[in-house]
Amino acid sequence: MGHKGVVIKGVNVMIMQLSLVLPEDSTCIRATRLLSRSLLKEMKVVVPIIDDVETIVAELCSNVTRHAESKATHFLITLEYFKLKVVITVTDEGQGFVAKNVPLPGTVRSDNMGGERYGGFGMTLLQGLSDKIDFTATDPHGTTVRVEKNLLYETQADADKACARDT
Repeated sequence: MGHKGVVIKGVNVMIMQLSLVLPEDSTCIRATRLLSRSLLKEMKVVVPIIDDVETIVAELCSNVTRHAESKATHFLITLEYFKLKVVITVTDEGQGFVAKNVPLPGTVRSDNMGGERYGGFGMTLLQGLSDKIDFTATDPHGTTVRVEKNLLYETQADADKACARDT
């Protein structure tokens, strides 16, 4: 997307992993996206990448709360921070979906309150912000979404410091 910053070349070693089991409602979405933002800010990742990751986290969590309708009433989000990228994985035990069957962006659909809304923008948003995205059906039901976002650092010193955080 044309972001300026320093990228690290070489082996992609994990710096940290954070896994959260969250309720399948919107109460924790804000805290989760702010947590992802804070960790990247502390690592001195460039702001446009931080903004993208925060939006990705919010959209993935919102999709679960809006669409999963699982009996488990919770979902798992894992954020894996590597030197070169962050990997965000969300797994729910909901009804699942087939990506090719998702209605086109801008189409009318029912909302969670019995009304109607225009929707379908989430998939396009996720694809536009992500460097890689995979949707996998979870057996016996549910969905796992795995998103990768490449990282850029503010300075070479910040990139070197991230490299020194090997686990």
